[in-house]
Amino acid sequence: MNLFLGLPLWLWVLAGAGLLAAAAYFIRDWVRQVRARKAIDNVISSVAYDELRNVLIPTGTGDQIHVHYLLLTQNGLLVIDLFDVQGVIFAGEKMAQWSVFGPKRHFTFSNPLPMLEERVMAAKQLAGEMPVVGRIVFSMRGEFPKGHPESVIRLDELQDEFPVVERAPGGAAAAFAPVWDRIKQVAQPNPLAG
Repeated sequence: MNLFLGLPLWLWVLAGAGLLAAAAYFIRDWVRQVRARKAIDNVISSVAYDELRNVLIPTGTGDQIHVHYLLLTQNGLLVIDLFDVQGVIFAGEKMAQWSVFGPKRHFTFSNPLPMLEERVMAAKQLAGEMPVVGRIVFSMRGEFPKGHPESVIRLDELQDEFPVVERAPGGAAAAFAPVWDRIKQVAQPNPLAG
């Protein structure tokens, strides 16, 4: 009988095959997650002439605030906080905690609307007269059976509210260019954002 380190060779082959199968599973899952995130980013990008992702912008009080997405749309600036959670979501404007009942677990998180408002206020200080709005955007993996606050939407509703734009020079992008250029100059990449 062939032995390697005191164990039969067939056992080593079986262990190697198991490790390869586990590695293939995790790689396939990682590729699926990367593709899903890229699809989400593509939908978000479709409504913007230009965008900044995961940046720090000044608040006007000497501090900085993290912004997930800051988009230049045909209607002005759009601040987006993205949540990619799976399950049934219970959310309300006055609720301190929002709940997610997923297929494998239940969890709560703090109401993100006050933080979104802070991000919008920081963007407004930079934008001057340019309109600025904010939205909490949930991926398609989440559902709201009891409704959701006005500034909360799912990804499939984004293009209904903010039309897809052509990334060509001119139009609204040109009208907002000086303000957008100033914002891009003061925005800094967030080194802690992944």
